[in-house]
Amino acid sequence: MKAALYYRVSTPGQATEDKYSLRSQKEELTKYAASQGWTVVGEFQDVGSGGKLEKKGLNQLLDFVEKGNCEVVLCIEQDRLSRLDSLGWEFLKSTLRENQVKIAEPGFITDLDNEDDEFISDLKNLIARREKKKIVLKMMRGKRQRTREGKGWGKTFWEYNYDKATGTYTINENWSWVIPFIDKLYTEKKYSYTTIAQELNKISRTPTGKEWNSALVGIRLKSKAFHGVLEKNFKNEGAISADVPVYPPLRTIETYEKICKIRKEKFKRKKVVFHHFLRKVYFKCDECQRKLSIVHSKNSYATEGYFYLAHGRHIDCKVSINSIRFDQNITKAIKEILKSENMAKKYVKIDHTQKDLEDMKKQVKAERNNLKKFSEKKDLLLPLYLDGKFSKEQLDKQYTMLETQEEHHKKQVRSLEEKLHLIKSKMFNYDLITSYLSVAERFESLLTVEEQTEMISTLFPKGIVYEKEILLEGFLSEDVPIEIAIPIDPDPFNVKNKWERDPISKYNKIQEYMNEHPHLTQKQIAEALDIGPSSIVRLRNRFGEYKNYTKVINHDPKGKAEILKEYYLKNPDASLRKTARDTGIPSTTIRRIKRDYGL
Repeated sequence: MKAALYYRVSTPGQATEDKYSLRSQKEELTKYAASQGWTVVGEFQDVGSGGKLEKKGLNQLLDFVEKGNCEVVLCIEQDRLSRLDSLGWEFLKSTLRENQVKIAEPGFITDLDNEDDEFISDLKNLIARREKKKIVLKMMRGKRQRTREGKGWGKTFWEYNYDKATGTYTINENWSWVIPFIDKLYTEKKYSYTTIAQELNKISRTPTGKEWNSALVGIRLKSKAFHGVLEKNFKNEGAISADVPVYPPLRTIETYEKICKIRKEKFKRKKVVFHHFLRKVYFKCDECQRKLSIVHSKNSYATEGYFYLAHGRHIDCKVSINSIRFDQNITKAIKEILKSENMAKKYVKIDHTQKDLEDMKKQVKAERNNLKKFSEKKDLLLPLYLDGKFSKEQLDKQYTMLETQEEHHKKQVRSLEEKLHLIKSKMFNYDLITSYLSVAERFESLLTVEEQTEMISTLFPKGIVYEKEILLEGFLSEDVPIEIAIPIDPDPFNVKNKWERDPISKYNKIQEYMNEHPHLTQKQIAEALDIGPSSIVRLRNRFGEYKNYTKVINHDPKGKAEILKEYYLKNPDASLRKTARDTGIPSTTIRRIKRDYGL
């Protein structure tokens, strides 16, 4: 059997320690591979967290796997290979499974095509992730204790030097002038952060060679370090300060208090709280399956402003819908549903065909299969615990998680079966729906916003947001679901509509940009002009070929096939992942083009 060896340590310090060193892992795995009669065909290593998928050694290993060069990946323990979150772990497993590659540790082999093996592997990954959380918590406790004792950690301000031997700070004479300079401009001349940064850049750049900016100035004005106080902010605990002065002061406490007073006056806002009647409904984005919330626009404090359905921060999905596009439609939908059966059919599916019934039966069957799957996984836990695969605490946690999933699928089965029964018996009808919604007949005129909020969240606790409609979900009884489709109006503030009304200007702008920047990819042009990539091709088909046209602009499969042909002539052994990274073409598209064009 051909084996690829993978070694990993979390920190550079561990790389040389006997117990955790890369060399120790290599020696043990090499001996084990020889004892099993395996041929070592590749070795890969990383120094970094197991919770990150993007690592050089791991990427090289996956490229190696996709070329079909190995049959098993051997590591000391599975947590060396992965402490990934669910999404990353599923991606890693799918790459190995598709190429029929197993995961091996000394004394144990995991075949990902075997459900029991995969389940055990999932448990190991879950345990590894929890171990990682314990390590992080331990590190944070250590940081909190160091802070209380007045011992520094983390990056040091450029205005100070840190002596590791003594654990003390001294003033960096080369940069100690910065703090008095910033303080004077801010307290005496009333300069803004940006203006102060501009003044600093006239004198010198930062020690790293970059320009000063408003963020760097703001940090120095807000920090207590420059009058001697070591203070760090911790999640869930807030600020923790040392009991004794730690830094040699570069400003007085009086100056710091003056800065705080100026900042308080400068950033003072009269915040008015406004509520939206949908704020207690749990919305889910159809595009990314993550939560959407009703948020208030931050650019208006004295007026109501706008509300949006949007994701929280740090979410890649950019779905954001102004509530003026659906608020009135919800009120309108409730009124029209209660007015007549014909109007109700615009929003609620009342008449069901034989095909609808067949589809619902398939849904019931699928949910029953899911329920069976989770029940079987739950039954496997005790034997695994008795075999010593994991602790009692981990058994309880995993059991609780599976029990929750099982209960969810039971509820889904009950809901679908009850609805199916009502439809078959002609009881799921207009009268049942109107009796459910009758309490909301005049909710917009007779109730306060708080009362509207409670009523709507009771009637429709959940909703799914699609591109052109919102599906509000409620329950006619304990188990019978109802779905009301609320249309989303076109965006009245969409600036891109101006381009759509004048496509020839858009075409000319693309041509002008192509002339100035020849040989750019379609993606680069689309990003620079803030337009959709397909618009470049659509306008070309409508108004004719662009001048300075190159193949990389071509959006059709033939153009991409030509790009791949040229690439494979230069890189005949490139793996699928490497080809996707180098050409910018998605791996699924590469597979399709290779199949269709015989590459």
